[in-house]
Amino acid sequence: MLKKAFFGVLHALGYYSRYTSVLHHPDKQVFTPGYVLDFNEVERAFLEDSARSFNYAIDYSLGYRQKEQYLIRLQNVEVLGNSGAVVLDGKVVVESVGEVSRLAKSDAFKEVSLLLPKNQSGRYTSVLHLPWADNNNYHWFFDCLPRLYLVLENTQEPIQVIMRRNMALYQLETLAFVLKDYPQAEVVYIGKNEKWQVDEFVLPSFVANAQSGYLPREVVDWLRHKVWQGYGVQQSSRKRRIYISRAKAKTRRVLNEQELLPLLDRYGFEVVRAEELTYQQQVQLFYETEAVIAPHGAGLTNLLFSEQCQVLEFHPANLIKTHYFLLCKALDFRYSAVMGTTGDKLENYTVPMQEVEAWLEGVGI
Repeated sequence: MLKKAFFGVLHALGYYSRYTSVLHHPDKQVFTPGYVLDFNEVERAFLEDSARSFNYAIDYSLGYRQKEQYLIRLQNVEVLGNSGAVVLDGKVVVESVGEVSRLAKSDAFKEVSLLLPKNQSGRYTSVLHLPWADNNNYHWFFDCLPRLYLVLENTQEPIQVIMRRNMALYQLETLAFVLKDYPQAEVVYIGKNEKWQVDEFVLPSFVANAQSGYLPREVVDWLRHKVWQGYGVQQSSRKRRIYISRAKAKTRRVLNEQELLPLLDRYGFEVVRAEELTYQQQVQLFYETEAVIAPHGAGLTNLLFSEQCQVLEFHPANLIKTHYFLLCKALDFRYSAVMGTTGDKLENYTVPMQEVEAWLEGVGI
């Protein structure tokens, strides 16, 4: 009794120390089984370099398994407004937040924050994923919106989609684009300090894996076309070449960028700073782009909206991430990587000019 009362106090303060899995729930519906991607020798070498840089904590060189896609119907759960987590019988449902490691890394599940309970009748779903996707376009487009594909395509009954009011403009816009053709779905807003008790909750699986922009073809095509149509992307004969600068960022800056820019200019590359563009302008720009060069960063998320593109990504030698290689794999884009020097404490590094020039000469653009 004392133990139950103790956990009751913690839960009232928004603190959850225990978790559970519902992968074997009797109401789980699998719509697409898992499968394994094949890689060629060059791709495996890149994935091996990446795995080594992370001390093999994530290793796709031995095979990449696309997870099965499913929905699970849960009864009498709580939805936490501060994190988007779903709670069943006092335990956070791992499948609602992605994976166990994110429970450990995120204060959103363990912060002391009074959550006011509110009973809600009806059928609900949510793809909130905080703080990871609070205002991060990568996590929004790969961890959040793909999950709605599963709900909207496979749920015909009326359903309410729980979101937060303080979403970024591009999130509000693209959410509206995605929901436009699904009259059964309605958005409802939860407060950061609210905890909703709901009768029925439809839990969609995460589609993308950790450090991966790979989405199954039917999902990536659905998402691309929804955003293209929503922003009214215009066909253009103009083919652009862009370099995404992180000069104003705090981390992962290319230290010899000023030396690099004249070389890129000779090959027709223009410098782009995504933060200076509206999201509609970013989508239109990438739709028209035939070649992108960039240091690793969220700006490369917009490759999702390129019609066809070649990509050169820079990485510090000690931190090689696979997100956009796997996105290019999904989109059948030609991808290359250049490894720079070992990154400093802010992951800033220098890139080898000769390797960049060799790529520019060899890709035929």
